[in-house]
Amino acid sequence: MFALALLTTLLLVTGGVDTFNVMSYANVQYTILYHQYLDISFKTYPFMGYPLQSDWISIPPLYSFTNGFFSGIFWNLLEVNATHNILKMATDLMLPLAPVANMTNTHDVGFVIMSSFGHAYQLLKIPEYLQIVVTTANSLSTRYSPIVRCTRSWDSSQGFLVIIDNMMNLELLFEASNRTNNQTWHDMAWQHANRTMHEHFRADNSTYHVVEYNETDGSVIRKYTAQGYADWSTWSRGQAWAVAGFTIAYRYTKHQPFLDKAIGAANYFLSHLPSEKDVIPYWDFDAPHNSTIPYQPRDTSAAAIFASGLVELSQYVGVQELRDRFLTKAKAIVDQLISPTYLILGNKDYILRAVIANGTQGPYPSHPYDVATVFGDYYLTQAVLRLSKL
Repeated sequence: MFALALLTTLLLVTGGVDTFNVMSYANVQYTILYHQYLDISFKTYPFMGYPLQSDWISIPPLYSFTNGFFSGIFWNLLEVNATHNILKMATDLMLPLAPVANMTNTHDVGFVIMSSFGHAYQLLKIPEYLQIVVTTANSLSTRYSPIVRCTRSWDSSQGFLVIIDNMMNLELLFEASNRTNNQTWHDMAWQHANRTMHEHFRADNSTYHVVEYNETDGSVIRKYTAQGYADWSTWSRGQAWAVAGFTIAYRYTKHQPFLDKAIGAANYFLSHLPSEKDVIPYWDFDAPHNSTIPYQPRDTSAAAIFASGLVELSQYVGVQELRDRFLTKAKAIVDQLISPTYLILGNKDYILRAVIANGTQGPYPSHPYDVATVFGDYYLTQAVLRLSKL
């Protein structure tokens, strides 16, 4: 009854999908989800889910890069609708993540903490929240190699592995450095971004997913993919991480090559969308459509991450024409994401409490596809929030 009442209220207020407010809809869906997870004392957090099923695939709070996004969605919502209820849900979902601050066995602490405690501190300036950010930065710094000049992504006996996603975790080091005047953390993040700029990109500004380094001398052993179609192809979510990550790096450093690389990566992404009007990427830009593989899924999470990064990037671009193009494309992507094609509300058979469907974990078809993802919903709400501030 609670779920039905909220959804009915939303439809009465907005008039349905045609005049739809994505943040209101996200509030409805995730408030319902909050109460479902409250009933199990937040022992797990949503990761991804099949729209035709009611239950998410869930993961304990300390075991996924995605676990800050549940709280993060509410912090995004709070900025457009500051209510005590939204603040309570954001905080309740954030506090169980505090032990992440002491984890040194993963690079994903940046994703988790900056989308939760980092955002909370930005809004509320509570010293304890900043301390979590600082402690987490110290933990992440233990994964940095001065020889490789990067922070390690995945622990492996096969070399020092760095994934393009790791660019997003640099925000933690940059932010903690700014707040504490710790130049060492700033230098680590700068070096990681600089090395990634030279090793993860091809000449056309497409990206490799994984670079394996020799941790003894820092040399490159190989470049490959773990979630894309092939080692030579471009995984669309990885390209989105590159755009957003180098935009963040420029935000903190104002180092022109980082901005240039973000622009180059963004132009590559835009030039490889299906068409001018069809702006949701396939899960890999190079995955073939043929008689053997007639279907290739989209990745709405890649679209959402890219749109959010593109909005911020547009604000740093000096050429007005390019700035306008980036902003126009970001708006077009958001508009298509919240159309009935991808919106959970747009399909009468979908029952999962989420916002958008058609995310892809990758590689297809061995891993989940056409699913909702908590990170897709998070970056969509972040993109909408950023657009609302312009």
